[in-house]
This record gives sequence, structure tokens and C-alpha cells, in this order.
Amino acid sequence: MWFLCVFLHRLLDYRRPEVESLAELFGALEPAEGEIRRHSLQWKLPENHHLDSPFHFVDLPSEKVARNIAKRSILVKGIYELWGEGTTNEELEMAIRRFPEERKLPFLGPESSFRIIVDSFGRVISFQEQNERISGLSYIRFKGRVDLRNPDHKFWLMEVDKYGDNNGLPPIVERRLFFGREVGTADRKLLPTYQLKSRKYIGPTAMDAEIAFLMANQGLAQPGKLIYDPFVGTGSILVAAAHFGAMTMGADIDIKVVRDGRGPDCNIWSNFEQYALPQPLSLLRSDNNLPPWRAGLKEVFDAIICDPPYGVRAGGRKSGGRKLLKGIVGPYTIPDDKRLSHIPSTAPYSLTECINDLLELAARMLVVGGSFV
Repeated sequence: MWFLCVFLHRLLDYRRPEVESLAELFGALEPAEGEIRRHSLQWKLPENHHLDSPFHFVDLPSEKVARNIAKRSILVKGIYELWGEGTTNEELEMAIRRFPEERKLPFLGPESSFRIIVDSFGRVISFQEQNERISGLSYIRFKGRVDLRNPDHKFWLMEVDKYGDNNGLPPIVERRLFFGREVGTADRKLLPTYQLKSRKYIGPTAMDAEIAFLMANQGLAQPGKLIYDPFVGTGSILVAAAHFGAMTMGADIDIKVVRDGRGPDCNIWSNFEQYALPQPLSLLRSDNNLPPWRAGLKEVFDAIICDPPYGVRAGGRKSGGRKLLKGIVGPYTIPDDKRLSHIPSTAPYSLTECINDLLELAARMLVVGGSFV
């Protein structure tokens, strides 16, 4: 079934990949009997539309899958059953009239309520213009009552038109109108709930909530899955994974971050308590360059999701210290009476070395079919 998928106009390169990941999560790529398993979804663009356009057509197996994807997605605005499209009101009317009556009638009956919403991309439509556009749809035989607060069915009239040059939006060749029934929309309360400015414990490199939830989606976080972040920091990625029901585990080389935070009521653990989320199974003081796993341990994590240190806001560190790595001093043993307060020496950790260690970690510790984000 082909649906109209309308994206938010941000993080453009991640929009389709997120939907692909959620399609896998909700079983949209599973083959029907006698068919070969698909590895990706089928996509199409409306006529004369740029890839950066918010309007895309996607082939999904059912409305249930489309609704689940839209509800969980961070970058999808809504998914719709398209009843018609055109460059003019006349073309749109002809397309809607051609749409099969048997697919329209279940939503037009007197026993159901409805609402029509007018939306546009790249420009603002006045309230008067919205009313005029709704009145222009009188040829659709709605028999139910209008309910603006809690309708049984929502219908959207969306348009994109030429809006001028040099505004950072994708090029528009001609005006295009879309009309369809809402199948599913995103949860717009999610990001405001988890925004960093209201979080108890954050640091200078704390992951933005939108990116963290996007990564959790691409890592297929769900109940029963174990998610690991080897650069956990203040726990933003694990908070997002835990929201979706996954078990979490993290590590960081900075013992003050994973053990102390800013006190007993302001640390990684308090971030999970703030949102009433399950606590991580474990938080380790660990060096990604010298992983702590015993020799025979492998294929433990369903996903490894992390934001490695790129050296922009904070550089990467590994165990050793300059003198130790250069051979100026030899390895040493920490006395028992200083173990609790000792902070190990560290040295710079290049991005190339970090990525190489991450790939080795993923190859060894991910389950077959696991995700590395």
C-alpha cells in the first residue's frame, strides 16, 4: 500500500533511514509467503519534487505498520492515505473523484465525525484562506458531523507553492496540492518532555534529545533488547533507549561522571529517576581502548549506540598517561587505601584509533543482526 509520508524539514539525510529502521522494527520488511525478504522500502517522489521535499511516497504493508511508524518517529510529521493530488484545485478534484468509492465511504458516513486541516510548506495560509480551501472541498460527500477537538477521522489538505529564492528550502517547480486521510502522526509531546534544559544532570557534550531518540530508533530499541553506550557521559542516549523499553548499559573513562556526577541527587542515575525509567543494568568506568570484557565473552549487545569524542567540544581520552605510554615510568599498582579516590591518568585518544576500536567492539560484542549506530 502506498502512503504519503510527510517529513519535518530538518536532519534531511536521516529522514528515510529512520523510517527504514522503524519499518524493520515493526516487521514491514518481513516477506509474505513465497516472497523474498526485502532489505529496504520502496520510495517515490511526487512529480517535480526535490529529494529534500517533505513529501515522499512510501510502500508499507498495512495501515497498522504506517500508524506505528508515524507514532514513534522523530522526523515524520504524519503518514496519510492519499485520496488525490494535483497542481490546481480542478486537478485535485478530478483525482479525488477518481479515488475508489469503496475506500472513501467508510469514512464519510453519518455515524462518524471528521475534521479538515489545511497545511502548507514554505508559507503561511491565513485563517480566511483556510476556510476558503475547506469550502472548496464541498464535492466530497461528508455526511458525518464536524468535530474540531476529537474527530473520528482527520483529513488534511496540504500544499506547497513557490515561496521565493534563497530561503534554504528545496526548490519548487510548481504548486502541488495533496488531500488525504490521516493514518498516523508523531508524538509531539515526547521531545519537550525530554529536552535538555529541564534535565537534572547534563554536561557540555550531552546529546540533544532529538538526536538521542533518533539514534535509539535507528538502533531498534525495544523491550527485551540490551543497548550499550561505550561513551555514556551523562546518559542521554541510554535515557532515550530506556524510554522505548530497552535494557541499558553504559561505560565512560571519566570515573567522576559515572560514579559521582554532581552529587547524590545529580548524576546519571537521577536522570533515569526524573523520567521514571528503568535504571541501567550497569555503568562502568571503562576505557574503550582497553575493553574490560573477559576473553570468552561475545555477542552480548543487541545494539551499540554512541556519540564518540570527535575532539570538537571535548577530545577523546584513553588510559595510560603520556609518561606511561612513552616508557618514562613503568606500570604501577594502586594501594588499597587509595583505590576509591584514585583518578587514573589518561592520554589523548585519536578519532581514527577510537573508530577502529569501536568497529572491533561491534564485531565481537554485537549479536548477529545487531545494530551499530
